[in-house]
Amino acid sequence: MSNQTFLIINQNNGDYGLAIRGGKVVLTVSNPQDPYQRWFKRDNGTKDEEDQPSFAIVNEATNEAIKHEGTSGPMSLVRHDLVDSSKDNTVLWTESKIEDQGYRYIRRASSIRYHITPSSLKISDGRIVDLWDGDHISERWKFVPNSVEYQPKITISCQRKEGYNLTIRDGTVMLAPADPKDKNQIWIKDISYAKQVKDQDGKRAFALVNKATGKAIKHGFGPGNPVQLVTFDQNYLDSSILWTDSDDKELGFREIRMASNTNAVFQVDKPDSDKPLLALQSRNGSNDQRWKFQQIIKA
Repeated sequence: MSNQTFLIINQNNGDYGLAIRGGKVVLTVSNPQDPYQRWFKRDNGTKDEEDQPSFAIVNEATNEAIKHEGTSGPMSLVRHDLVDSSKDNTVLWTESKIEDQGYRYIRRASSIRYHITPSSLKISDGRIVDLWDGDHISERWKFVPNSVEYQPKITISCQRKEGYNLTIRDGTVMLAPADPKDKNQIWIKDISYAKQVKDQDGKRAFALVNKATGKAIKHGFGPGNPVQLVTFDQNYLDSSILWTDSDDKELGFREIRMASNTNAVFQVDKPDSDKPLLALQSRNGSNDQRWKFQQIIKA
């Protein structure tokens, strides 16, 4: 039995996923560090009418499984250890064969026409999730492995701004005074994400994923523009979040480059402001473009 946890994110807005709040299954802004948003898939060994394997969806924080009460309408929760899923199929679900970029319908194993869906097709924080018969984009979900939490944690600093670390503030990547209590300053350099991808210099590509938010740094609009953020999905290879680094330039600092265009590198934008942003610029060899990864022993 795997102990892998998942976020279950919605196709209509990948920044939202399933969680438990106040004893109900709801949509909320995705946060991999929230145990109420982390789920296990517990295989049952049976299959639905389309020969898709069935499973229970169990919350890490509460050990409760999502239960369907009827053909449609509200769902409930039940302690997984108190249910025998071989006799009670109300906790069993399957995923559709039909998928779009990895997103699938999550259906009742016993009646696959009914899907898990927000109670309103409008995506918002706290929206109740229940069962419905339809085919809207809001009814499709993706199980995203929450694997980044098990990898080494790092901080990322710039040679130009001593005592500052890369962080996320209000959805923007920027530098801020180094603060071990700021969880947004903790990053994952995920080298397992794109195992076969290398840049023109033969350097292996990686993704940079923020530990607190689960967001990966994205190329954005290229040189001359700020970088962007996107929800990280380890099962979907997205070339826009692939980076490589140069050999050491000085004192462990190096360039962080687009894997597809090594002339475009990380640069601190407006370094003398109180909120210096992270942008992409053409390589010029300045210390504005030199960065250091430093592993955190405990995080």
